[in-house]
Amino acid sequence: MHLLDIRLHLFGIVVALSVVLVIAQQTCRFLFRRIRAQKRKQALMAAAQAIGFTFQGDDWNHQPEEHQLGTALFSEGRSRRFNNIMIGTAAGLKTSIFDYSYITTGSQNTPKHTQTVAAFSGNLCLPLFVLAPKGFADRIVDAVSHQNVDFESHPDFAGRYVLHATPPVLFPHAPTPQDEDNKIKIRELFSPALLTFLQALPPQTFEWNIEGCGATLILYRAGRITLPDGLRSFLDETGSIARTFFSLCGLKKPTA
Repeated sequence: MHLLDIRLHLFGIVVALSVVLVIAQQTCRFLFRRIRAQKRKQALMAAAQAIGFTFQGDDWNHQPEEHQLGTALFSEGRSRRFNNIMIGTAAGLKTSIFDYSYITTGSQNTPKHTQTVAAFSGNLCLPLFVLAPKGFADRIVDAVSHQNVDFESHPDFAGRYVLHATPPVLFPHAPTPQDEDNKIKIRELFSPALLTFLQALPPQTFEWNIEGCGATLILYRAGRITLPDGLRSFLDETGSIARTFFSLCGLKKPTA
């Protein structure tokens, strides 16, 4: 056998071994994720029972309930999935808790974003809005595009929070009459009492994103899931904020 033939043969073996190794690694990662997801599911089933909630599994991936959630989070990315859905009542409100994940569109490594979400239904019709703690990148976007909804009565509010009708972008489209109408409704929603409440929350502990649309108010920490043993604390904190939000907001409940 010629030296060149030997080298080609060895090269073929190396390539084959590399392919086998990659497949083995991917298989191990897949199995690890499946096992971890199953363990989380089992633990959350027990945690849901402990807080008096009904565990529904992943049913929303195939049923109409997911289409009732029209806030900005549920339009992010692709391959959107609902998992570990739990249904019950908290703070006097119909409540759902679930894991929600999506894959970032256009990213080379397609990172998956997963967060535990609490959704509360109240007897109001909320405008579409996004409220989040303000970070450095948000300050740059706001300085360029001026999309943040500000309040003269609470000037410090804009320093702590991003408040928009939709997720902020660096180069927004020209505002439409519908956009302006939604901003008016947002200003009506965020009453002085609600602004004072939000502004008084401790900056070091308030990491919640709050979004609303229609009858639904959702709270979540972006990219963070709640551990099963922290589910009751998660429900207590989000339920308290949701109850106060609905009670202090400037919208009037519809008459019967």
